[in-house]
Amino acid sequence: MSKKQLTELVNKLKQAGIKASLTKPKSNYLLSLQQIKKYPSSVN
Repeated sequence: MSKKQLTELVNKLKQAGIKASLTKPKSNYLLSLQQIKKYPSSVN
């Protein structure tokens, strides 16, 4: 995943009301992604 794609993903997460940061530990970031997968309708 390119840095641009990652930045876009973070922006989408923020819009969904989830605070994501490029400086977060990877484990916390992946945990957030797993939570989003449970609620795909909230990401669209």
